[in-house]
Amino acid sequence: MSIEEKLSTCTKLAQLYIRLLLKEYMNTEQLQDVEDLFLRFSVVPETNYKEISEFGKVTINGGYAFPDKITISERDIEVTSISNENELNKLVGTIIHEYAHRIRTINNKYGEMFEEAFASIFAEMCINNAMLKLSENKEVFGMLDSVKYQKYESQVRGILYILKQKGLDKELIVEYIAGNQEIFKQTCIQVFGDSFNDYFDTITSRDNNGSEEMIINIIAQYIKQNGLNISNYWDNDIDQLSPNNLYFSGSPTLCRGIVSAGKESFKPEEQEFYSRCEYSVKVANDEVKFIEQEKKDRMRNVIETRYSLTGKSSEEIHDIVIDLCSDYIQHQNRTDEESKIFMDEMLKWMPTIREFISKFKKLRAIGLDKNIFDNLDLKSITYNDIMLKIDNTINTIENEKKQI
Repeated sequence: MSIEEKLSTCTKLAQLYIRLLLKEYMNTEQLQDVEDLFLRFSVVPETNYKEISEFGKVTINGGYAFPDKITISERDIEVTSISNENELNKLVGTIIHEYAHRIRTINNKYGEMFEEAFASIFAEMCINNAMLKLSENKEVFGMLDSVKYQKYESQVRGILYILKQKGLDKELIVEYIAGNQEIFKQTCIQVFGDSFNDYFDTITSRDNNGSEEMIINIIAQYIKQNGLNISNYWDNDIDQLSPNNLYFSGSPTLCRGIVSAGKESFKPEEQEFYSRCEYSVKVANDEVKFIEQEKKDRMRNVIETRYSLTGKSSEEIHDIVIDLCSDYIQHQNRTDEESKIFMDEMLKWMPTIREFISKFKKLRAIGLDKNIFDNLDLKSITYNDIMLKIDNTINTIENEKKQI
């Protein structure tokens, strides 16, 4: 089977699974809008999209939703066995995820990481709903996403767990993806209170690093005021497909909200489950610490490799210094996690970097930046050597000015 034939088969399945779910919650006119979208947006194979992070990792995107088409990684299509249900569902899930972005554009604007999280959960829900109706396999399917996506999915799953207690979760997933996000938001405000509005504005913006703490506080406040049944969070059949389990998996965010609410917020019969949440939070915190240290180690390795002067010519060293200054200035003006780690690790690696950049820029402004490498031993050159030469050059220029 060719790549095109395999993709066509998976695309038809993705469309079928989306229809099966949406027809339970949407009217005829809304469904027709989705059908028209299926006709307008072709799903085509393309080469992998690579994202190289500052941590030195390469992420290969499985798909991408462009304004006029949806593209799916050729490599993912090639390695997928249609006869293997799990592999098939992974590829179908990627297509549904990208369709979810396009379906949202019918009534809404792109919602940053909140939308990414919902798109993955929507894909899980579509596939599990279809398997429940069409397949003998009763094992819950879950999308595998990057660590960055999982962070925000944890927030969404925490929200959905509470909405699930009110029978609103599936309806609001569909509302967010295929309906009006304002209806979704207003319903959540009714459930969680006015603070959800600020959270929603934060999570749907580019600067959403503070969203985790916000939703933990919102969940904790909700529990204190309304209580929450947490005993069914650990159902024995959590891995078995059922009408009530089309998307749910663990949420560290929810556990943190539960612990933040305090043991006194729960009934005596739920104390055992509260203790499990406490343990889950401890495990999650340990994992976070491990991941944070790994990120720091990776960044340190990137810095030491990228800005190494060993075995370089004077021209290459000059270019490296330019890159170092440029990279530092760029990261200085950004607020994302990688930039913060870059700044911290760079200051540890080179404590005088700010002074170094400031003085190097002075020489560059008067065209003397290349001269600082003259008469330096390039075999054993260090940034301290360069800094000393910069200082000497600047002092010489200032003394010459005084004598004029």
